[in-house]
Amino acid sequence: MIRIALLLSLQVVSLLVSTSARADQSLWLQRNSPPRVQIPSLAPLVAESEAAVLSITVESTAQSSVDPRALRMFGLEAPDTKRQGQGTGFLIHPDGYALTNHHVVEGATRIQVLVGSRSEVVQARVIGDDPRTDVALIKLEGKNPAGGAWPHLPLGSSDAMAVGDFVVAIGNPFGLTQSVSMGILSAKSRRDIAPSGRQGLYDFLQTDASINPGNSGGPLLNLGGEVIGINAAVNAAGQGIGFAIPIDLVKQILPDLKGKGRVARSWIGVAVQRVSPEIAPGLGLDRPRGALVSQVVAGGPGYKAGLKPGDVITRFDGKAVEDSTDLPLLATSAGIGRSVPLELLRDGESRSARVTLGSVPGDDEASAFVGGADRRGPDERGLDEAQRATRLGLRVSTLDEDLRARLDLPAKQRGAVVIRVDPSSPGAAVGLRPGDLVVEVNGNIVVDSDSFTRSVAKVGSGKLLKMLVIRGGTPTFVALSKP
Repeated sequence: MIRIALLLSLQVVSLLVSTSARADQSLWLQRNSPPRVQIPSLAPLVAESEAAVLSITVESTAQSSVDPRALRMFGLEAPDTKRQGQGTGFLIHPDGYALTNHHVVEGATRIQVLVGSRSEVVQARVIGDDPRTDVALIKLEGKNPAGGAWPHLPLGSSDAMAVGDFVVAIGNPFGLTQSVSMGILSAKSRRDIAPSGRQGLYDFLQTDASINPGNSGGPLLNLGGEVIGINAAVNAAGQGIGFAIPIDLVKQILPDLKGKGRVARSWIGVAVQRVSPEIAPGLGLDRPRGALVSQVVAGGPGYKAGLKPGDVITRFDGKAVEDSTDLPLLATSAGIGRSVPLELLRDGESRSARVTLGSVPGDDEASAFVGGADRRGPDERGLDEAQRATRLGLRVSTLDEDLRARLDLPAKQRGAVVIRVDPSSPGAAVGLRPGDLVVEVNGNIVVDSDSFTRSVAKVGSGKLLKMLVIRGGTPTFVALSKP
């Protein structure tokens, strides 16, 4: 009887559990379905690409930080110290040509690379480099230890990439060789980036694929395994904000890097500034666009073409100039000696011009675009009560003999010298600086501090102030909305 009762009890428990399970399942839908989305693995792309990715070790020399004058007092010379750095590169040709960043191999006395996952150390040398775009072409010496031609990656098109497309980065972050990360193309044409404070001709791709120190010079790939950028910089303050040099920009300079060791660029000979929403209407524009000419280099191509400070260039060689950063990129790649049509606005009127592009004079491209060397402005010692403070955050003084000599200006030159600029003022925001000589305000000639003050006072709040100043001997146009 006991055995029968136990069996009956187990059957009742089983029935209760089964009934409870069926009741619970009525609360949700359950089925055994295959995956709706098949996500492919990146492993085949990585396996095919990483064999051409380089781990680069660079040796360079640097002088001791000890003051050499102090050492010479004891008959000693400042010793050179060896420095070592790491970066990434990638092969682009079976003969051993590879790309990396200029800053990876800058000042190198010795370059050693590891190819892919191989352990053999290979020597390399710089064939050509370009600090302005941060690109360097190097060549591996000797033969491939694995035999045959060097592995290499195909170059794709950065222009064909769309924001949101998937990208893959391969490199050596923090010395962790052959590290792979994936993300998307976050943005294009990032030009307001100056890695480590270096000014250049940048047109960065932005990506959230993980990029860290050591990734510099490595490839940014599309899902076809083609290089669409050279990883170059990272925003240290943000997570997932990295920058790469677009490969279509690199293609333009590769022939010069291989053939000349440097890049020969064309030159228009003007400095430009951004057209802000505040000043656009006063310049005759329907919206902020174009490049506002602030300086024209005397004797340069723009000067010979009749360009003037205050002109707004809206088209260059048939291409729209939407932002001031467009013009340097267009002008430097257009070709030395080419005659290029321009469209511009001058005093609100549409005009056209043709400029025959020259070559950048010397190696200092920065001075070519600024149009003259900066000179230190005067301080306020010894100045009289003729100084005038304005709502622009400026303090000016009449140009006298002392200031004329200190600024190296002609004897007949007249105007109002900027003595001080408040750092947070409207004047500082548009780049006015001590030592600037204001000679014209909205078409009114400025001969002294009083005429400057009167000319500014005539302009209503919110209206456009157009100033012509002499900076470093070069006429410079400055525009701002009066507060």
